[in-house]
Amino acid sequence: MKTQLIATASLVWLLTACGGGNNQSKTAEQTQQNATPQSYEFTVNAIGNTMADMAFDTKEIKVKAGSSVKVNLKNTGTDETMLHNIVFVKQGSEKEVAMEGLNLKDQNYFNPSNSNVVAGSGVTKPGETLSVSFTAPEPGVYSYICTYPGHWQKMMGTLIVE
Repeated sequence: MKTQLIATASLVWLLTACGGGNNQSKTAEQTQQNATPQSYEFTVNAIGNTMADMAFDTKEIKVKAGSSVKVNLKNTGTDETMLHNIVFVKQGSEKEVAMEGLNLKDQNYFNPSNSNVVAGSGVTKPGETLSVSFTAPEPGVYSYICTYPGHWQKMMGTLIVE
């Protein structure tokens, strides 16, 4: 009888010890999954064939800070003079970034080393799609604009980083 009691107690202890290890492992896996940044992908269409009707069709994008972001800029225009890019900037710096870019044709009409620039794409021709990928900055409200000369005031949107 004493032997059975010792055997039963040993079995209970063994099962408890093994079960606890699995729970710790699952918790570590869940923590690792929660630490993995999210990924987002958006398509923003540059629409219109004149200065009067050009715009981005998406006015707001929301992402989490530190996440991986990919934005596909699709130029849906048909007029060969409608060239566009998309540049993500600190809110309030839109004009400064656009004006600085006026003479930067070889840099897609923006200065990527400007501290107000988060990320930017190349220039799309009508019917073309280009992508820009970046890590979402710290939480806050940012803007995205087309810095092709004369476009930034009409082609704007908001990037909200939570």
